[in-house]
Amino acid sequence: MRLSAMDQETKSHVGHSTTTASQLVDLYHQPGQASVKQIIQGKESSSPSSVDDSEVDITYPEGRVEAWTVVLGSWCAMTAGFGIVNSTGVLQAYISNTILTSSSPNAVGWIFGLYIFVSYIFSVQIGPIFDARGPKELIFIGGICLLVGTFTLGQCTTYYQFLLAFSILSGIGNSFLFTPAMGAISHWFDKRRGTASGLALTGSSLGGILFPLMVQSLIPKVGWAWTMRTVGFVFLVLWALSLFLCRSRLPPKKGADASWRNMLPSTRIFRDGTGAMAVTTAGVFLIEWAYFVPVTYLPSYYLARQGLTGNNAVSGDAAFAYQLLAILNGASCIGRYLPGYIADKIGRYNTMIISSFFAMASVLGLWLPDALSGKPPSLALLIVFDVVFGFVSGANVTLVPVCLGQLCSTQEYGRYYASAFTFCAFGCLTSIPVAGNILTATGEAGRKGFWGVILFAGVSYIVAFSCFLWVRIRVKGTRLRTMW
Repeated sequence: MRLSAMDQETKSHVGHSTTTASQLVDLYHQPGQASVKQIIQGKESSSPSSVDDSEVDITYPEGRVEAWTVVLGSWCAMTAGFGIVNSTGVLQAYISNTILTSSSPNAVGWIFGLYIFVSYIFSVQIGPIFDARGPKELIFIGGICLLVGTFTLGQCTTYYQFLLAFSILSGIGNSFLFTPAMGAISHWFDKRRGTASGLALTGSSLGGILFPLMVQSLIPKVGWAWTMRTVGFVFLVLWALSLFLCRSRLPPKKGADASWRNMLPSTRIFRDGTGAMAVTTAGVFLIEWAYFVPVTYLPSYYLARQGLTGNNAVSGDAAFAYQLLAILNGASCIGRYLPGYIADKIGRYNTMIISSFFAMASVLGLWLPDALSGKPPSLALLIVFDVVFGFVSGANVTLVPVCLGQLCSTQEYGRYYASAFTFCAFGCLTSIPVAGNILTATGEAGRKGFWGVILFAGVSYIVAFSCFLWVRIRVKGTRLRTMW
């Protein structure tokens, strides 16, 4: 997710917020950028002032061993916390087929939707705490919660136990872990912050490769409980490295309370007279809504496609169901990084429009035909979908924050980010349960029963594509060569 525009040298001040709620896009946002309303009105403003005269210029290491070890620590945190987010399909397939067999797909979906929701909704407000306290205490708390939740997950046998151990406790742990770990990078990098953050964020995709393969390999040999304990021990190593390597360098921020107030969501930004922020947020909501459907239900789809249930859904031919998720995350890892170069050439919204179109096309043009064909086609079509969707969905995830950053000045970004993702977190919360409810409502067995779920994801991508296209035309017009 590296953009060369991110790597331009900018003047940095002690007074600039390094809250991680804003960091992921503040890295990409060019100083002095006018608001979208000013762009539409043709009145580009001069660079806004965001610091007092008393603020002191500071320098950043921009490298050296000490700085890159912080990136490694952040990578470890992302691998643990969001690696498991990208592995929800494996857990969903196993839990629904072997443990919570009496629960509907909709009910099981709430377990994973709530985990993602808690991870996002808490992270928005943790940034100011990081400003005031640094990363160590937050990472310590997050690691403890994530470890206890993971070790307890192996002992869960009832629905409410999964909600408490995984959805709530592990979700809070993930939020406390990854937010300060990513924020620590902003203390060590300025010009190369985009590169450093992009490397750290690959941990989420690589975790999505590692954990599905671990679960697929270990469950037939040692069972569910010891598989989760083994995953917990991997988390323990990653957490220890993150706790040891992630450290702050800049002095604590003054006025942390004011910073917290500035990060609170605001409905005002959706009423700017242009509609750009409101429609972009709707597009992001729909991207999140659609994205978690294949990530969660692709393994279950393969099991249904092959007629594998119960114990047969764990070993043998079922192994490929979990490998599909690893393949998807491998393609996503490339998709999270490479499109940044493309966006730098043709514009961020332009790239988001293209990637959203191909995500829509892959779901409706590859996955849906595989489900509706008269007889099961070869696996080639499903594998092609897996790779294509993995790549373009990785691009979507990466480009979401930088598109938000196009709509406001750097000084306003924290509140814009908080407002958008407070709303979009509900997309993460409801995506998997809604898809599960649709799966139940279709009432068909096997792969054809998934047509409604696939159509739900495809239609969500169609509307998301339309939202980003509308904003691009609203702000910059219909000229194709315009970079934005």
